[in-house]
Amino acid sequence: MTRDITPGACPAADSTAPEEITSAVVASFAGCPRPRLRLIMQMLAHHLHAFAQEVELTQEEWYAGIRFLTDAGHLTTEERQEFILLSDTLGLSMFIDAINHEQGGETTESTVLGPFWAEGSPLRDYGAAIAERQAGVPAWVHGRVLDTTGAPLAGAELDVWQNGDDRLYAVQDPGAPEHHLRGRFRTRADGSYAFLAVRPTAYPIPDDGPVGRMLAATGRHPWRPAHIHIKVDAPGYEPLTTHIFDADSEYLDSDTVFAVKPSLIRTFVPRKPDAPERPAGVDGEWFSVENDLVLTRRGLRTRPSPPATEE
Repeated sequence: MTRDITPGACPAADSTAPEEITSAVVASFAGCPRPRLRLIMQMLAHHLHAFAQEVELTQEEWYAGIRFLTDAGHLTTEERQEFILLSDTLGLSMFIDAINHEQGGETTESTVLGPFWAEGSPLRDYGAAIAERQAGVPAWVHGRVLDTTGAPLAGAELDVWQNGDDRLYAVQDPGAPEHHLRGRFRTRADGSYAFLAVRPTAYPIPDDGPVGRMLAATGRHPWRPAHIHIKVDAPGYEPLTTHIFDADSEYLDSDTVFAVKPSLIRTFVPRKPDAPERPAGVDGEWFSVENDLVLTRRGLRTRPSPPATEE
């Protein structure tokens, strides 16, 4: 039955039966003037109520969930985003990525942003180091940014960030320089880019808060495989958020945020200390990794349809 709803009104349920409560809440959004917001809120209410009914959620469990979300809010700051961490560990971040981006194909595959990206990384010169203090074994990261025809993209901007051998990102370490282990780079005329990073290490996500307690209670580990984050932007092209995963890392098959894609795994090649290609300022052992990035023109990407659901 279709209800006659005055915009902004919250209709009363015809009874206190669960299905009538759900119907009343869904109907309360019928007057929303923004169709997309109306759809989101109605479907959120519908599925949230259905979840509670399916698991027969108790009052105590409901309140435990409220406390969990409250704790996540208290812990979230500019430096730590517990809600993104929750989304990541529940696989929601990668699910959103999957329904919004083409899987496979000619372009470089995307993956999660993660909770440690920071706005305002400094623009650095081609080949510059992103470590502002000792952070691990140097790794020369290089490649080209291309379109799907193989043409180079000059002036594309790469925003990169990573953890060091202490398993921390700079935003987690109050003693680290502000811009440690992050920076922005622009491609040259031939689409090439390069920067001196450090070989990343596997690390546990922050597990001293509610997300960590959830993982421990459910028998899951908090570890991510070794990786370097890269965001790429070029005028006229779809932006890309991706990773370089170290092929020799642990946890490639059990990433706690479900973000590993085989196409993003790369080999960090050991190099001799006296190799002629040794980057300036590097002494001793070092590694190199080549990683081309392929973008698609804005508006050309075909996004897959969301999976069908039963009525």
